[in-house]
Amino acid sequence: MIVVHLLAVAVGGAAGTLARWGLTVFSRRSPRMRSTLGVPWATFAANVLGCFLLGIFVTELGTAAGGVGRTAYLLLATGFCGGLSILSTFALEVVNLSRHGTAVIAVGYLMLSAGTGLAALWAGLALAS
Repeated sequence: MIVVHLLAVAVGGAAGTLARWGLTVFSRRSPRMRSTLGVPWATFAANVLGCFLLGIFVTELGTAAGGVGRTAYLLLATGFCGGLSILSTFALEVVNLSRHGTAVIAVGYLMLSAGTGLAALWAGLALAS
């Protein structure tokens, strides 16, 4: 079963990544989607769509323990949404923290993750320059 699960995540991830790339290609060719004020609308669309779809998949599929439900969850939620937008997973984690922990922990995690991620990116850019 582990091979089926690995394939489900890989196929879903590849499809999500291709969908994200497709949005980027479309946005470059569409006058309405071209960057306005420097905003990368394709990335924005991928992140919003990924969050929306993950909400549907989590609700409809849960995190089923086994069988077809688990495989579908891995294909669609973990694979496709993960390939389309890592923000979707991050948003779900923040929501879960606020549901099962406290709002303070959720907001702290959100700020710590965003701040540390940006700092790490700046450090990587500086180191590589």
